[in-house]
This record gives sequence, structure tokens and C-alpha cells, in this order.
Amino acid sequence: MRKTVVLLCLMMCLSMVHAAHHPRGGRLWTYANLTTVLSPNWAFVVMPGVRYEFARSDPLRNVSPLRFFFLEFLTGPVYTLRFTPSFALKLPLWYYYMGYPIHATDDHFYSHNIEFLPIVELKAQKLTLMSRTIFHNTFYASIYETEEQRSGYGLVVRQMIKLDYKLNDRYSLLFAEEPFWGVIEDNEAPPNILGYWAQGFRMNRIYTGVNIRLTPRFFISPQYVYETSYDSGHVVGENHYLYITFTRVLKLF
Repeated sequence: MRKTVVLLCLMMCLSMVHAAHHPRGGRLWTYANLTTVLSPNWAFVVMPGVRYEFARSDPLRNVSPLRFFFLEFLTGPVYTLRFTPSFALKLPLWYYYMGYPIHATDDHFYSHNIEFLPIVELKAQKLTLMSRTIFHNTFYASIYETEEQRSGYGLVVRQMIKLDYKLNDRYSLLFAEEPFWGVIEDNEAPPNILGYWAQGFRMNRIYTGVNIRLTPRFFISPQYVYETSYDSGHVVGENHYLYITFTRVLKLF
């Protein structure tokens, strides 16, 4: 586990060394996932998360790292249909709180969101292919000045394709890519990354790492994530994450 985290940190640091003409950040991102399995078909998830920026480079201005810049809380049910031992459909429906502490101005903005994220899983011996489509619906964002602008509606769609290769009963390797598209803009509020997104292709993430089964019901997944932000088809920013998810599964039946 320690060697894995050190290797991912080294990958992240090396990625930030190359020259670029847009802002870059080095970040830590972590989730604590508590999944309670209620029946063969139903589960309930509670998952707080936090992101911390420890390094920032901007070719146009002298800036400091954002420090704690994003607080998350996701919760909701998951309904699973298992058609065969190798083919399953999962239907999570989650509430998603997104908090944005702004240390430079001592502000804290937030948004309320509902996510529907159907997941298709196909297994073939040691290989698992997963397709996850997130329909991210924003209906309140405090970044705006008036209540009419804050209460609205915006839709972002995220499409992840992930490959998971099982090395043994304890370790598996994973690789994934996830583009983001703004699909529906709010009619009243101007586009803002902390609120209602603009339409079009806006972001892409590439994930690589390992999943470690410490016990049958406790997992740790350290990953390196390369994130690029886009505007009018051009890269306008990039971030490098050490991303760690801690998962605990409780089975009640």
C-alpha cells in the first residue's frame, strides 16, 4: 500500500514538471464510502469527500494553492439488477452537496444537486468492463447574487468507461476515462463552474491505479487522476490528483 501511494505521488509530481501555457494544480482527493447492503437488490450509500490543493502554477500570475477548496457529500439508494453472474445493471439515485470554501475572500459557496447514474458491468474471467453515465442535475447554486438566479436548473452529463483487471484475490488494476459535457444551461444565471455549467465539452479525467481488498468488506483504491478543463475546444487548465477512496461494506441480510 505504501509503495503504491509513493509511486502515484511520483507520477503526479513528474506530470507537473513539463511546461504549459495554462494553470496547473497538484491536489489530494479522498472519499469515505459506506455502503449498507439491505437486500440482494437494494443498498444505501453515504459518501463524504474532500479535496485539497497543495501546489499551483500559473504562467500569467503569481498564485497560491487553493488549500481545502471542495467539500462533498453524496447519499442515496442503489438498486441492482443482476441478470447473470457476469452482467449487472445498477441504478443509483443520489443527493449531492457540493461546497466551495474560498480562502482568499473567506467565502463559502455551495450547490444542491441530484445525480442519476446508471452503471452497466460486464465480467469476463479476470476483466470487468464498466460503463457509468452520470446525469448531474443542479437546482440551486449560492454563487449567484439573486435568488432567481440561484434557484434554477442545469444538466451536466459524465460518461465513464472503466477497465478493472483482477491480479489475485487482493489486488486489481484499473484504468478509466471520463469526459464531461454541459448539456442544459440555466435560463437566468450566467454559466459558472461553481453553479450552472455552460454547454459543450468542458472537462476530461483519466484515472489509473489499484484496488486493494484488505478484508472481504473493506477496500482502499489509490489512483492517479489527470484532469483537463476545456473552453471552446482548447485546454485552459490541468490538475493532477492523488485520489484515494476508502470503502466499507455492511451487509444486513
